[in-house]
Amino acid sequence: MKKAAFTFREAQLVAQPRSPAGLRLSLHRWVKSGDLLRIRREVYAFPHRSCPLPERIKTLYSPAYISLESVLNQHGLLPDVPFETTLVTPRPTRSFQTPWGRFHFHHIQPGLFFGYDSATLLAEPEKAVLDYFYFRGDRLRAAEAFWQEARFQNLGTLQWKKGDSLARRYPRARVARLWKSLKHYAKTHRSA
Repeated sequence: MKKAAFTFREAQLVAQPRSPAGLRLSLHRWVKSGDLLRIRREVYAFPHRSCPLPERIKTLYSPAYISLESVLNQHGLLPDVPFETTLVTPRPTRSFQTPWGRFHFHHIQPGLFFGYDSATLLAEPEKAVLDYFYFRGDRLRAAEAFWQEARFQNLGTLQWKKGDSLARRYPRARVARLWKSLKHYAKTHRSA
């Protein structure tokens, strides 16, 4: 295998003459001996090879992109460091505890699966904010006092016109309402 992480199906392509049962037994033995890591059911990795985050995600549960708290923290928009990698996928919601850490995949409508870099699988900052409003909106309030409490910061880095355009694509009115409120808060609190 040239890849650092792979699925059972990919292993079958490499080991074609071997039966599925024989391949499973071999994989089990290699995991037991430490030559392979079992990441989750039917997903494996070589323990001594570097596996970049996009490759991990593509092997673990694809298609998906990193968003929500993970991207908001990475872009300095929220100071809290999440204890898991938060992602968005058009597939069913799933969580995986792996040797690479914990990954939580949130289901999103296929029509909202956009706004990320295909190489890094990172959501654009504006898209991450809107995804955050979409998934966490029931806990959020469109009020100045709330934004101060929520500790959003570095809001001057957001492209507001781009966010306005993206917000219109979301079916939930609260997403656009929260975006508009955050935009107003950012413009009235320039240091935010």
